[in-house]
Amino acid sequence: MQATAQVIPFNFETREVRTLLIDDQPWFVAADVCESLAIANTARAMSRLDDDEKGVHSVNTLGGTQNVSILNESGLYSLILTSRKAEAKRFKKWVTAEVLPAIRKHGRYEDASGQMRTLIGQTIGTDGFHCLAAVLDGKVRHLPVAARRGAKNHIWSQVHKAFSVVTAEDIPAAQLDSARNFIAAYHVQEGEWIAKEKPGGTLLTDMQLYDVYFVCSHFKALCDIFNNYKLYSHFSGIGSPVGAQMIDHVRDGFMGYHKLQELAPEFVAVQKRLRLNEYRTA
Repeated sequence: MQATAQVIPFNFETREVRTLLIDDQPWFVAADVCESLAIANTARAMSRLDDDEKGVHSVNTLGGTQNVSILNESGLYSLILTSRKAEAKRFKKWVTAEVLPAIRKHGRYEDASGQMRTLIGQTIGTDGFHCLAAVLDGKVRHLPVAARRGAKNHIWSQVHKAFSVVTAEDIPAAQLDSARNFIAAYHVQEGEWIAKEKPGGTLLTDMQLYDVYFVCSHFKALCDIFNNYKLYSHFSGIGSPVGAQMIDHVRDGFMGYHKLQELAPEFVAVQKRLRLNEYRTA
């Protein structure tokens, strides 16, 4: 690492994330990134990165010059993939869509008003979402248990439309009271728009269950290829947006794969019943 680097502080929600330009490439202070992603053990997280994804650099702090652990873009996305927190997706989207392009173009990150951007106070975030969810729970409490999920889904969709957001966490902080009042005033009754849950859930045939296993297995293989060959870094290095477009699908898909591993015993059982793969001659 070079002895000196330009440090660019910016804020993600309530947290400062220091970014360094080293040989015109952005590096991030590991402790700041881990805090933003709700990763408690920075040292353990860094130990899982490859050597070319991490380093140590001197930065000026209130306590004087200190050596801090840093990571590059590839390391940043490796950490994002390990975090299942809601913050991870918002952090990734903000960094790739706004911060990194601006740093590469201008050597700093500025918002439309020419000031260093901060997201603090701009959206209601997770805390605001929980506030709205509590109001919604109260609204649907009188409905039959089987109808509550459909009612909630319907009202959330109306909230998203009313405030022009994809998720409730993105509602502007200044509109939290309006969103709360919107939900509180919503007339809730059991009607056609409330989907009735079918008793017993959805049953899969053996072949359909095997198809789930089949898709999971191949997605896991693709995820390993994406990570092992550092495809995000390669695409980013040639100026291609493909890596940034893929990583959301990789991360979200891996979360789904991880949850479905609870069905691993069923996956083994269905292969035995169908006599497929290693159980073909069993």
